[in-house]
Amino acid sequence: MPVFIGVERAGRLREYLTPSEGAQWLESSSTRLDYPEAQSCVLHVFACGVAVFHLVQPHEPAALTDLAVWRYRSYASDLSWARDKIRELLEGDHAGAPNPEYVLSLYCLTSGPWAGDAYDTALRLLSTPSVLVDRGAPGGPAPLACTVEESLLATGFDHPDIVSFGVRGVSTAYAGWSGVAYASHSSERSLTTDELVACELTVQALWCFTRHIQQMVEDGQDPSMPERYGWRFLRAAASRLTTARAQETAQHVLMREAIMKTSGLAERLRTAQEALRESAG
Repeated sequence: MPVFIGVERAGRLREYLTPSEGAQWLESSSTRLDYPEAQSCVLHVFACGVAVFHLVQPHEPAALTDLAVWRYRSYASDLSWARDKIRELLEGDHAGAPNPEYVLSLYCLTSGPWAGDAYDTALRLLSTPSVLVDRGAPGGPAPLACTVEESLLATGFDHPDIVSFGVRGVSTAYAGWSGVAYASHSSERSLTTDELVACELTVQALWCFTRHIQQMVEDGQDPSMPERYGWRFLRAAASRLTTARAQETAQHVLMREAIMKTSGLAERLRTAQEALRESAG
């Protein structure tokens, strides 16, 4: 759950947090928080002004539909808690009322009852769980009839916005607008959960950053950021996220390309860069 808090606030918070290890081009610090609804919760605060709550929530649903319903029903309480927590951490500095807008889910499947084509379909459904839920139900998100899931698993499911980044014999993986689903078939060769999370943290931090710039433009303002995080920062970020590194594995490249494509971040970076450059010029 990302939220834009501003460069100055981020700097104040980071004074009390633990800096990220290693050479990180997108500077951040983190701390563990106590949230009863999660096995673990880590707050990552990026120097560019974005805070991201990373929740780990193991789940053993009876069916994919149950998981999808839980996901949408938990949105309200998770977002509300994150909003209150970030305001608490800012110690009364509520100007601009930081407010997380959305939850992005990464599903790491460890076991399931499916086989063959149904297994592949299950991962596709995980990446786009909205097809199993009536989100407009009067009492809140409700499950569609169980026959819907059964039919999709039997006949297959596809969506034009779903992108595969799995490797035969190594993993089954899909990225969609609302989530990423990953299943490892070879622990020695597949991507680790930490690698998947690291990619999403970077993408979501920058998505939130560019979203803030978009909001300023739509509010009729000339967007501005501290020079360190101006249009050159976004140009560098776009290059780092869209260009393969010399020692990067093929799996990393596939993961990053799929997540970038489905999130629409590449275009957002270009648009935000142009907006900041126009304001500066």
